[in-house]
Amino acid sequence: MDKNLIDWRITLIVCSIIVATLMGTRQCFGLFLDPVSLFNNSGKEIFSIAISLQALTWGVSAFLLGMIIDKFGPQKALAFGIICSAIGIYILSNPGNNVLIFSFGAVTGIGLGAGGMSTIVAIIGKTAPAEKKSIAMGLVAAAGSFGMFIFISPTLFSIKTFGWQNTLIILSIFTATLLLLLPLLNEKKEAISSNKSFDEDFDFKRIIYKSLLNRNYILLSLGFFTCGFHVTFIALHLPNDLVSRGLSLEVAGWSLALIGLFNIVGTLFFGWLGNRVLKKNSLAYIYLGRSIVMILFVILPASPTTALIFGALIGLLWLATIPLTNGMILTFIGPKYLATLGGIVFLSHQSGAIFGAWAGGKIFDTYGSYDNAWWISVFLGFTAFLFHIIIQEKPFRIENKLKTA
Repeated sequence: MDKNLIDWRITLIVCSIIVATLMGTRQCFGLFLDPVSLFNNSGKEIFSIAISLQALTWGVSAFLLGMIIDKFGPQKALAFGIICSAIGIYILSNPGNNVLIFSFGAVTGIGLGAGGMSTIVAIIGKTAPAEKKSIAMGLVAAAGSFGMFIFISPTLFSIKTFGWQNTLIILSIFTATLLLLLPLLNEKKEAISSNKSFDEDFDFKRIIYKSLLNRNYILLSLGFFTCGFHVTFIALHLPNDLVSRGLSLEVAGWSLALIGLFNIVGTLFFGWLGNRVLKKNSLAYIYLGRSIVMILFVILPASPTTALIFGALIGLLWLATIPLTNGMILTFIGPKYLATLGGIVFLSHQSGAIFGAWAGGKIFDTYGSYDNAWWISVFLGFTAFLFHIIIQEKPFRIENKLKTA
């Protein structure tokens, strides 16, 4: 028992470092929106489309690799994800044409799908003891937030000191060093993954089919669309929005950093709360809270104070959706197909991300401001609130019909 305890904790530490780096570098991409657009002599829409492609390939690869992980384990998928992330970041260091910018988005998206939060949370859901699953998911999500915090300031410093192109090369090399951690992972993918509430012999296709027809699973997926729109739109376009309102890039960077810092508190709190109240209610009020914070951000005058307060408040509600959403999937169907069913929900999240990234750039190039995009975000937040209020958080009823000759 002690050995298993050590194994899952080592897995948690390694996964936390990986997700902190991958999510931290991703959070910095918004800092390169303006220099890349100027270098390529294009509007903000081109880079926004690249991030949309990133969201698309991230979602598709997370879903496909989720099924592979369910069968063959995570180590090879993580290695593939780290390599793709490092290569994609390097490509952006010399974006001579639109194809290269789009390639950056597509390749880093595959990297995030293979080694990002969706895969990492699935690994933790399979290896952590039953009584530790929710808090463990909260811890690894908090690690992603910590990465979002610690990467912003060094990246800003590097951009000013070494230039944005050399900074991207540095981030690429740093990402590649994550490969050295993979031998520490425990490959016992079957460890502590049983759930006596569900029959492990259920037919895989039957479970996927029944899940896709279940109203509660559909509503959860639709709600996660809003999460994808919010986090991608804000992470990519908040710096440019604040600069366009007359604030400095440093203030914009610190606003992004505060999102990561305060999300550590939010993910830990909601991870803890997930074992004590209905997860769907927590999710509902997270989306409602986001909408209220965004309304205040739009209607109040732009200032360093409002920018930093916005980063802190939205950070409390940032990745807190991830442990709760995956926790609800565990409630619905158990841990055996968590990576696959979580991957399907994540496809909805990434559909929202595609729309959020592209719409922000398109709206800014058309109107010269992001106001309309913010109001779309508010509307989606209220909609997601209503979806989660009516979800029934209970296990699926799936009959295991025996095949007859």
